Amino acid sequence: MINDFLQEHYESDLINHLKKIYRDKVSLSQADLLEMKAYETEDYALLGIIGLILNSKPHILLGKKQPFDQEIRQLCDAIPVSQNDLMDIADKYLDDDFSQNSEFILRKVMLEYPNKEHQ
Repeated sequence: MINDFLQEHYESDLINHLKKIYRDKVSLSQADLLEMKAYETEDYALLGIIGLILNSKPHILLGKKQPFDQEIRQLCDAIPVSQNDLMDIADKYLDDDFSQNSEFILRKVMLEYPNKEHQ
């Protein structure tokens, strides 16, 4: 779905397309969900809306860090994330457990949410 969409559109168009999918609660195929899960981009708004669709805390955390799309930021901010969630993400990153999220996504979260004890 994502790759097909991007053949004729820009990533900014994809954000709006995924927002509509999220708002309308469109059911997606397993293949589409896996493609979304594997998609890597530097656009935190896009990662945020993907996280909302997938219910992926690492993606949602990155969506909370972007300042450009207020709708996505508010939706991401509404999802509670605990210190335990951050510790679980850190453990997966340190243990090279990339079964749920890619190394790229986990590394981005680790960079954006450093350990508060070491600041």
